[in-house]
Amino acid sequence: MSKAFYDETGYDLKNNGILCIKLNCNYVFPTTIQSIEKSLDFSDRQIFAPTGYIENSFKLLLGICGLALVICLSAYLLIYNILYLSVSGKIRYYGLLQSLGMTKKQLVRFIIKQMILVGILGIFIGNLLGIILCMKLVPYILGILGISTGNMTLQFNPVILIVSIVVTIFSIILGMKKPIQIATKVTPVEATKYRECISNGKRYKKKKGAFFWRMAFEQFKKDKKKTVVVLLSLATSLSVFYCLTTIISSQGERTVLPNYWNADFIVQNQTQTTEDINSLKPAIEDSFVEEIRKLDGIKDFHLVEGTPIIFPYVLNSFSDMWITNYIDRTPYLSSEDVKADYKANPSNYYGMLIGIDEEQFDYVNQSLDNPIDKQDFLNGESCIVQYEGSEIPKEYLNQRVFFNLQGKQYEITVEAVSYDTQYSGRDIGASLIVSQDYLNSLISKPTTLNMYIYYNQKYDEVLEKKITSLVEDSPYSNDLHIESQFENMRTIQESQGEMMEIGTIIALLLLLVGVLNYTNTIASSIQNRKLTFSVMESIGMSKKQINQLLIREGVLYALFSVFITLTIGSVITYICFESMNYMEIPFNVPVFPLFSAIILVMLICMITPLLSYKKLAGNRSIVERLRDYE
Repeated sequence: MSKAFYDETGYDLKNNGILCIKLNCNYVFPTTIQSIEKSLDFSDRQIFAPTGYIENSFKLLLGICGLALVICLSAYLLIYNILYLSVSGKIRYYGLLQSLGMTKKQLVRFIIKQMILVGILGIFIGNLLGIILCMKLVPYILGILGISTGNMTLQFNPVILIVSIVVTIFSIILGMKKPIQIATKVTPVEATKYRECISNGKRYKKKKGAFFWRMAFEQFKKDKKKTVVVLLSLATSLSVFYCLTTIISSQGERTVLPNYWNADFIVQNQTQTTEDINSLKPAIEDSFVEEIRKLDGIKDFHLVEGTPIIFPYVLNSFSDMWITNYIDRTPYLSSEDVKADYKANPSNYYGMLIGIDEEQFDYVNQSLDNPIDKQDFLNGESCIVQYEGSEIPKEYLNQRVFFNLQGKQYEITVEAVSYDTQYSGRDIGASLIVSQDYLNSLISKPTTLNMYIYYNQKYDEVLEKKITSLVEDSPYSNDLHIESQFENMRTIQESQGEMMEIGTIIALLLLLVGVLNYTNTIASSIQNRKLTFSVMESIGMSKKQINQLLIREGVLYALFSVFITLTIGSVITYICFESMNYMEIPFNVPVFPLFSAIILVMLICMITPLLSYKKLAGNRSIVERLRDYE
């Protein structure tokens, strides 16, 4: 409608309507939300309702920062490892330069220039690829999620670019410190005879079935620092993959708004009309309830029952306050006419008496601003009033409220207000939430209003189809409203399309960082052990036995990295998951992606040493390989 028409209706934003506030930042402190609420200075008819996302945005930010920190750590380990291996592999070359007259200061300057040149090229190419990827990938992901990009513009944030450059430079500076120390401490004479891996002279006592494992373990722990770097890199990358796939696999569940009380399936009776007290029909019949109760796969089952009641009009009482609020919310009504009609025909302004069981009460009570005494509620001495408007004045709480049911008058104390719409109906009068036992003591056969169903297995498609079929076959099917978490989940999954696949590919790219660290280390290690392998072959060890040794070394790297991932990585993953879990989705390990990644890492760890050794040895004889070190 036009604004001119709206102005003529008499509505006012102070009394009616919703004010939507968009914050400047997507992530804010909880205190910011509190200060905004306080500064708005609400009246009794206004409610402050921040979204679940913005209330938990700071936790989300911490989770994202933690994830980014782990990714940066993984990248740093790769940079450090490459620089370390690059320098240690050229010690003899640097020794020759010093023997030709290059001073240590010139050598340091020479190494730094090489690293800076490579670093600058890496930063430029990496950021360029990152920008291109964002320009192509982000719109594609938004399209998959069903988000229209027509009104969106690509924004460039220089802070992110600066941070990425600073992190890379910082990693290079840290990474070059140790390699430079190694290069400058070795004298020219020592450099010409430099071997990175020198045997410690320990003899191996051959024991059946354990000889190669002991050799592999000795090699594994020989250079502890390098081993720790590789294990950390592999475990970090595998943990990042673990964390991302866990978060991505729960994306569907996290974007599905949970049904009331987190029920899997809800059936609601919607036969009620506003002014007809006799309109409520038994749409959820006993036979219907029994058929559902007997189905296999039902974990829990709860009913909400109710019956219409009449509140006699009493001046300056609860009923007077209630009808006054109703008139204020509907400005086209005449206060005098409505109150006169209420006195003459109170049944036209009927309310509801709604019975809930003990478990439902526990759920409702924990959501109240001022929880009430459980025993008083169960005994029928107190109740909760359901209200969708503004705050009910405190003077109308903790007082006796009179109502009529089947020609008899009863009274009960209203102790609290629930603003949950799940118990609201189309009645004008108040809805009093009481205990199920108290309701059954007043009326022998109340009408079933809502049914909450819980499955043994979340998102059970077979059970869902059976319940849906029963609803469709009911004579009251048109008056039954259903809410299904499975349907919500399926809708989200359809809109997400290939989101899981894209996320898994990104996670695999991060896993590649750790794998590169491992392959670099193993390739360098085998390069430095050429003489050792040649000597082994010369004294009778076959290539098959060397391959067995290399496979065992790779298995040790894989096993230790997997162990770190499943222990420390699981803790980190859980913390990151919970920091982003504002929808309170249960933590589940993505077994298949994680198991696949572990198998992949195991295979890479076993195959890489074999390929490196095969390339190193080639088709040359033992004599030719031994001469390399003459």
